[in-house]
Amino acid sequence: MQKKILVLMLCAMTVVATSQARDKKDRSEKKTEKADSSASEKPKETDYDKLLKKPHDVAKGMITLHKIDGKLYFEFPLELFGRQMLLGSVVSETSDNLSGVPGSKSNEPLFITFTKVGDQVQIRQINSDNYTSGVSQNMLSSLDKNNIPTIFRNFEIDAYNPDSTAVVFNVTDLFVGHVKELSPFSYLGAYGGAAKESFKKELSYLGAVKSFSDNLTVKSTLSYTFSVTDPATKRTIISDSPFTAVMTRTLVLLDEEPYRPRITDSRMSVFPTGKYLYSDDEQRVKVIYFANRWRLEPSDPEAWQRGELVAPKKPIVFYIDPDFPEKWKPALFEGVSQWSELFAKIGFKDAVQALPYPTDDPEFDPDNIKYSCIRYAPIPIANAMGPSWVDPRSGEILNASVYVFHDVIKMLNRMLFTQTAQADARVRTVNIPDEVILDGLRYVLAHEVGHCLGFMHNMSSSSVIPVDSLRSPSFTAKYGTTTSIMDYARFNYVAQPGDMERGVKLTPPRFGIYDEYAVKWLYTPVLSAQTPEEEYRITSKWITEASADSVYRYGKQQFRATIDPKSQMEDLGDDAVKASDYGIKNLKYILANLNDWCAAEDEDFSFRSSMYGDIVNQYVTYITHIYANVGVSI
Repeated sequence: MQKKILVLMLCAMTVVATSQARDKKDRSEKKTEKADSSASEKPKETDYDKLLKKPHDVAKGMITLHKIDGKLYFEFPLELFGRQMLLGSVVSETSDNLSGVPGSKSNEPLFITFTKVGDQVQIRQINSDNYTSGVSQNMLSSLDKNNIPTIFRNFEIDAYNPDSTAVVFNVTDLFVGHVKELSPFSYLGAYGGAAKESFKKELSYLGAVKSFSDNLTVKSTLSYTFSVTDPATKRTIISDSPFTAVMTRTLVLLDEEPYRPRITDSRMSVFPTGKYLYSDDEQRVKVIYFANRWRLEPSDPEAWQRGELVAPKKPIVFYIDPDFPEKWKPALFEGVSQWSELFAKIGFKDAVQALPYPTDDPEFDPDNIKYSCIRYAPIPIANAMGPSWVDPRSGEILNASVYVFHDVIKMLNRMLFTQTAQADARVRTVNIPDEVILDGLRYVLAHEVGHCLGFMHNMSSSSVIPVDSLRSPSFTAKYGTTTSIMDYARFNYVAQPGDMERGVKLTPPRFGIYDEYAVKWLYTPVLSAQTPEEEYRITSKWITEASADSVYRYGKQQFRATIDPKSQMEDLGDDAVKASDYGIKNLKYILANLNDWCAAEDEDFSFRSSMYGDIVNQYVTYITHIYANVGVSI
């Protein structure tokens, strides 16, 4: 019996052991099957993962930028397709600043939009020439068909992002390639667009990239050889010269709703953006002009309407280049900020500001077209200039910078000596004292900032002043030499020896009467108007009412021939013959005393030689003023 029980227990134990082994095997097999199943279900590597898996630089903003192995990819949100943008190009560094100084723009920015068709993305240039007012839907539809955006670049889509809200495509050739519209050879440069360039791709590469909420910047080092031919003689001046520039390209997202334009006409001295007007009320295609101006709006409209001084929602800010000579800087800051005096008269507090380059703003880049700067250009050009870029839809100024070339001091030295040395003993020297030269620099900068604010030259401003008033201490103390610093009136060459001692002022005014009027016309808000046309019915009356007084008339700059003798460059007074007679007497006086004044400082005669040529040129200028008034008999 016990034997039977023992045998049964052994059999039971064997069955249990076998069962456990079988369960273990089953679990092992299931685990293996599960592992195999997991392996088979592992998601495949996407095109996005393959493209971007390598560690690389990423800049996140309105468009995410990926810089991989010298290539640049846009991760472009689908929601931005169709939005209007500007693509601009700025010289950041250069091996030849005669082609374009750092800070200068090579061309007008491209007005573009991105579109997606199938597996491709296009950059399209938008035609902004047309403007409609009160037209039918049929006419709008027809204009759209007749003005589709042109394809500027085409890109293959490489991938979609994980949630399919953006596409990725390679834009390297746009930024590291020769694109004429983004060329480093600036039309503002000394070569004036005459350079013939040959791009060297193997010597060019991508630089730093940044992206922000409404703009991005891409830096590129571009290399070329270039040649320059004299257009007059056809002689080759430069042949296959090597050239390298660091360029900053900025892509700016424009507001969906543009700033309401202010319509202008030929009676105002403001830079215009021209449009073809299509309207059911006009029996022709009419040309109209939008005034170029900054978006300047009162932060408290009710307080402004009550006549209180209020800050603008967004002031006009110019950043001053830290590389300027230190002694120049006070004059530069004042040349900018003094414009706030005129804006205060129309109710805006601190509307125009001059600030140093910020050191704690990671977004700041003087080469980003979102920032307006006063730039120092160490180059032997005796000038300064102040161009601007606008929103082509409305004329709103988006960027404006002044380039101050180093030899602007040479220009001031020449003008002050030839025009005022007869009356001002301080300038009878090789190196004019800082108190005189730096006030002249302030005036030059204020003039250029005026361009940046939208004002053209008004060449008739000085012609409304009686010549004899320019020898009056009381008159010149109040009005200076002209009614607008946007004139080319310069310094008081009518003043005679001894006049300064009597109190006659020799310089232009801080601002003239016309400058005050121009700021009032261009920047005073018209809050009651709902459309540009309603606004123009009001602002055009301002011009009509003011033009009854010759002080408020605009004289256009003349380039090829003098048609209007009242609108000449470098002239003074209402009688060119009388003013020039005074000026010629002064030149004779200066020339007779040139050696006595300058010999001790000019041992090699270089200054006197140069100044003699400047005196002759000034004499020719006076003769030209007379010629335009009296003509010649044949």
